[in-house]
Amino acid sequence: MKRILYAITIAMISLITLHASDIMVDISKLTDLKKLNVVLQDPALELKGAIEKPNSYILKLEARSPGGSQLLTAFLDKQTGELYIGSAYEKDGKQITFPRDAKVIKEGVSFSYGKGSKELYVVTDPECPYCSKFEKAVQGKLDDYTVHVILFPLSFHKKSPAMVEWILQGKDDAEKKERFEQLMLHSSKKYQTLIKDAKKPFVYSAEVEQIMSKATKAVMELNVRGTPSLFDVSFEPISPEVLLQSSVKRSVRK
Repeated sequence: MKRILYAITIAMISLITLHASDIMVDISKLTDLKKLNVVLQDPALELKGAIEKPNSYILKLEARSPGGSQLLTAFLDKQTGELYIGSAYEKDGKQITFPRDAKVIKEGVSFSYGKGSKELYVVTDPECPYCSKFEKAVQGKLDDYTVHVILFPLSFHKKSPAMVEWILQGKDDAEKKERFEQLMLHSSKKYQTLIKDAKKPFVYSAEVEQIMSKATKAVMELNVRGTPSLFDVSFEPISPEVLLQSSVKRSVRK
């Protein structure tokens, strides 16, 4: 009974975030929506969800390509069937977006650390020099946060997958954080023992492959375009500069 009540509570919270006139379309009806525009029937597009508004639908689309997948927001006119893919804004200038799937994002967390009351999601690549610079800059400044790290190797960083494997071989979150910091703060080379043939793409172990599959979905859900990328508890983007400035101000007040 408690689980049922919890599920109902979560559903109600999700609906409250939408306008009163907006309705989340039942997943069983998405096939009918695809019939309203031929573009939606493209095999490269998957309709992941829809919100019904008085005159239109807000669509969540996954566009697949050989280079990877990305989520798109689209708008389908009820009367004409016309489809618009891209950005849209309300009268007050607020961007219209499809609510992010918190479950997908949380399942994609590689490891967490800290006991602060605030939550911070950090999407990072262990081979990214900007990520390393960020980690050095925030040392000792995130005591107010519980930090959730999502590892995201960029395609052009060939050593990153081996680094990720080495980090995630840690027995628990504490060891994973320790290994992560050895790489980011001290340029550790211990991950190189995992590389069997430097001329071939690194292959994850089965366990890490599953973890990274979930991380990839979380990154897509967050619409990440580069690293490091930061998000608050509501999955709204935070600028690294703004985070550092606020951390410095808190330290001064203490």
